Amino acid sequence: MTIPAPLAAVLAEIGARFPELADDPVLAESLLDNVTSMISEAHERYAAGGGTASIVSDRYLDPAHLATGALHAEHAQHPAGAMLAAEMLFDAYLPVFVDEVDARTTAEVLRATRALHAGVWSRFPAGAIAYTEALRQRVTTTNLDSREQIARDLHDRVAHGVLAGLQRLDLVLLTDPDDGERVAQLESAARLLRGALTDVQDLALSLHARVGDDRLDDALRRHVDDLFPGDDRLAITTTGVAGTLPNWKAEEALTILLEALTNRRKHAPRSAATVEFAWSPATVVVTVRDDGPGFTPGAVPEGRLGQRTMRERAGVLGARLDVESAPGAGTTVRLSVPRGAL
Repeated sequence: MTIPAPLAAVLAEIGARFPELADDPVLAESLLDNVTSMISEAHERYAAGGGTASIVSDRYLDPAHLATGALHAEHAQHPAGAMLAAEMLFDAYLPVFVDEVDARTTAEVLRATRALHAGVWSRFPAGAIAYTEALRQRVTTTNLDSREQIARDLHDRVAHGVLAGLQRLDLVLLTDPDDGERVAQLESAARLLRGALTDVQDLALSLHARVGDDRLDDALRRHVDDLFPGDDRLAITTTGVAGTLPNWKAEEALTILLEALTNRRKHAPRSAATVEFAWSPATVVVTVRDDGPGFTPGAVPEGRLGQRTMRERAGVLGARLDVESAPGAGTTVRLSVPRGAL
């Protein structure tokens, strides 16, 4: 591809200022493609007339622009560098662009300035969005890897240790059944250990929970089968046009829903329960409802039911979490999650 001399001079100036772009073949090619596209778009905007040329950007989420942001994130290139390069491009190329479009009057020069500005700056909101999303996905992946390691340790070390202790207790009970008081104490200890073992196993499974490429409702069904096998009093339904959430949102939402269902098993174990997914273009609303004994919300510390952690996770999602309950009236947990990328 033959690069016009004025554009080659600008690219050389940008390369000298940002050698990390010029020295990386992939980023250098991306820079050339983007600069060429920016100038082409500026010409289109100028030719379209004053009204269209005055629009700063109407394509913030253009897939090509998003791809550029993701590429910069992959190569650890901060968006500020691209922004400074854009300022250099605009400053250096504006006189060239004015000559290219043969702008003579004040109105034509102003139109040319707006057109070049729009062509250059239309890239950056999408690029910054994609860069942020790529970093957030990286953080989510790191977090999930840590959770998986903790889950493995809980299962392989803690759970096995508790199980070994239970086996020794059972052996003592079998070999020395005559001391009634001692047997009662050992049986009580065994019950506590069995409860602890169940909690550790559930925690390990919850930490290991992954949505992957599944929809949130399908992932919940899969994990419910693992966590609550044979629970025929729990039903999951879906309405609306179901879709996928950004992975980091789906993982956080799944954790909240599993916590709500674990609370139901602990505090309303014999209750009938439903989980209803209501999908709309903007949000997914998940309602977990049981007909258990309920409670007075103000009288129960949030920490006891994990509500504080659930609310913190909902806050990270930009979601809304509502908990409704009353003695004898069951409990309803409603999670409203926005479906957008941010």
